Amino acid sequence: MLSSQEVAELLELARRNEEIQHRLDEVEEFLLGHHDLAGLLRHLCRKITQVYQLELVTLVLDAEQPRLSQTLEGYPACDLPAGVSTQPRKELRLLLGDLERPFLSNRPTPELRQCFFPGATFLGSLAVMPLWVRGEFLGCLNLGSESLQRYQPGLETHFLERLGRKTAAGLDAALLLEQARGLERREAAVEMAGAACHELAQPLTTLTLQIEVLLRAMPASDPLSEKLRAVLANAERLGEQVQRIGQVKNYVTRPFAQGLRIIDMEAACDPPGQNLRAEEELA
Repeated sequence: MLSSQEVAELLELARRNEEIQHRLDEVEEFLLGHHDLAGLLRHLCRKITQVYQLELVTLVLDAEQPRLSQTLEGYPACDLPAGVSTQPRKELRLLLGDLERPFLSNRPTPELRQCFFPGATFLGSLAVMPLWVRGEFLGCLNLGSESLQRYQPGLETHFLERLGRKTAAGLDAALLLEQARGLERREAAVEMAGAACHELAQPLTTLTLQIEVLLRAMPASDPLSEKLRAVLANAERLGEQVQRIGQVKNYVTRPFAQGLRIIDMEAACDPPGQNLRAEEELA
């Protein structure tokens, strides 16, 4: 028969397990409700901070991960939400040694603080959870506490691994959605470019031919001759731009006036694989 102390210990263990599961359920519900990458990155750290009652939570994304780098390439580091940053995988491996399992420390070095919690004035302990999905490394979810006892070597990490798996799955789902949107935008851009070329090419060719006919019929000494040659030069330049539009293969944008973005013709015409930048609308 169990003693009263053993019963109390079992009840406390059951209570802790229930609390752990409840927190994981809250995080999973949040992840299921944020399919877009922008929303996920903007709110993830704050949500986990609230759920786990922590002082600091950050997300470090792998700067060398192809899907991530393609999605985030159009956005400078300064445009990433607070608490989200990127680091090369080799730098993370040098700091952690092992990217396969959670890293816990209650004696964080200055290098660890700078990488995972830049600007933190005090950090008692930390837990770094590598995010893996289908064999791909996406980055690290990092929990920081003022308490020296919250995370320390030897602590059971099963619940942290589960949190890492759920976070990685949510991030992967958002990336897959962004890839699908990118393909849709690319297809729309190519179709629009083809339609524009088709509509502009014939009248532009007719205009150029008519100017050439006028120039041939006009004496070289005529004052209008020079003006017509200037018009012809601009028409030829316009023809070159129409040809460039016909070469659009990707959906790549650049900033324009009044906060708008327009297609970057130079980058959009590059062959796929040489300049792949996905457009992410940060709402």
